[in-house]
This record gives sequence, C-alpha cells and structure tokens, in this order.
Amino acid sequence: MKTEVKNTLKTVLSCSVIVLLGAASVAFAFMYMDATGIFFLVKHKTLLEILVTILISLVTIVSLICQLTDKKFVYKITILTLALIAFALAGLYIVKVTGLWDKIDSIEKLRDYVASYGAFTVPIFILIQFLQVVALPIPGFITISAGVALFGPFYGSLYSIIGIVSASIAAFFIGRVFGYKVASWLVGEENLDKGLKLVKGKDTVILTFMFLFPFFPDDVLCFVAGLSTMSVPYYLVMITITRVINIVVSSYSVNGSLIPYNTWWGILIWVVIFVAVAAICYVIYKHGEKIEKYFKSLFSKRKTKKKKIENSEQK
Repeated sequence: MKTEVKNTLKTVLSCSVIVLLGAASVAFAFMYMDATGIFFLVKHKTLLEILVTILISLVTIVSLICQLTDKKFVYKITILTLALIAFALAGLYIVKVTGLWDKIDSIEKLRDYVASYGAFTVPIFILIQFLQVVALPIPGFITISAGVALFGPFYGSLYSIIGIVSASIAAFFIGRVFGYKVASWLVGEENLDKGLKLVKGKDTVILTFMFLFPFFPDDVLCFVAGLSTMSVPYYLVMITITRVINIVVSSYSVNGSLIPYNTWWGILIWVVIFVAVAAICYVIYKHGEKIEKYFKSLFSKRKTKKKKIENSEQK
C-alpha cells in the first residue's frame, strides 16, 4: 500500500513539473517577444505566439503520456527539452530586460551591475555564473574576479562554485542527451570541433587535467565531455573536484592574497607554476593515450583482485 502511494505521489509530482515547465516556457517566450525589438519577431508576433504555444504544448503532452505509460527514455528527453527551453527563454528575457550585454566588458562594470540588485545580488550572481558556462560569452576570470570584488574570496568562491558546477553538469547532459548539433549550436561548431579533436582517444585523462587549469576553454569542454566516452559518475566527481580547486585558487589569486605579485619570491613561484603546468599539459597531450591506458589497467587489476578475494571468502 505504501509503495502504491509513493508511486502515485511520484507520478503526480512528475506530471506537475512537466506542466509547470511547459507553462514557464510559453510565458517566457511571450515575455521575450514583448521585450525584444527584433523586427521579424515584432511583425509576426501573433503567429509566432500561436506556433510556440502549439509546439510547447505538443512536447508537454508527449512528456505526460510517456510518464504515464512508463516510457522512460522518451520521457527523459522531453522533460529535459522543456527544462532547457524554459531556462533558455528565461535567460534571454533576463539578459534583454536588464541590458546585461552592455555591462559585461569589464570586472568593474559587472561588479557594479550585480551589486545594484541589492538583496538579489547573490542569486543574480549565481545565475550569471550559470549562464556564462552554457550561453553567455563571458570569460570565467571576469565573473570570478567580480565575485571576489563583491563578496570576498570565500563567499565569491562559494557562489561561483554553485553556479559553475551546476552549469557544467547541465552542459555535459546537453551534449550526452542531445548530441553534437545542439552542443555546436550553443558553443559554435568550430570551437566544439577543436575540443573534440584535442581530446580524441584520450578524453578521460586530458579533460581531467584541462578542467584543473583556467587557461583552457573549460565551458566548451563540458559539452565535449558529454560527447566523449567519459562515464557519468566519473564526470560528476571529476567536475566537482576540479571546478572547486580551479575556482578557489583563482579567487584567492585574483588580488594576490594566495601568492603575491609584488615580491620577487611570489613572481618566482608564479613562473615555476606556469612552467610546470605547461610541461604537464605537453606530456598529457603527447602521451595521453598511454597514461589513460595505464590508469584503466591499474583500476581493472584492482577490481579483478577484489573479485578474487570476494570469491575466495564465499568459498
């Protein structure tokens, strides 16, 4: 009886989420078309609103049917589609009405812009960090630096981690579920092809190290990881650890609080770090396949040994 009640509640909750996502998608589509000044959208506003309503309604209905008939694969695709549409349209609307595009060309302007929201400063900053990974062409260094200027290195790191890690996971699943076409539309076909070519045959090792350092286009690499052979559990653990390290180090390095820029020993340490990173990157790029095979064989040996021990204990 309890199991039936749980399943019923789960189904009701899932259906409610589907309907809410569909309604939010339509609402933000209408709001964006009202706010935009694009001639084509203004001229054909009524027709476009009807088409958007029909299309989103169809996706919503299909998602509801698949949920009720237990067609999990199609249900996951449709609900993810609705979620992406809702978030994308919400992001476009926010960017349009707030004039964000005109305020992101420097750390100072971004800091002042986010601070102008008062009590909403934190959620706005987290939203910007999320969008800069999946949609907005803002360098991560600018947003992280603005976070440090606004909240200090500790809270700046914390808020950046929330926005960037969640967006990195979303970008991975966009690549994994929707494939190359959607990923290339979001980050550009040329950028995506470069990333895929760079990690071909050595995706696990080379992507892990690339995410550790801020010199690489790690936002594009999230989509690349989704298109690679990397497993979901490995990515979730790896992206959380590497992003946290990257963001914390970057936050405490912005103002020289971790390693100063105005002393000879601080400059020397930065030079050593740069040379070490360059050397590591070169080794990984040249011998990535061998390194990955070594670690895979190492883990497979451990698994085999563990199974032998378990079998011997059972006997």
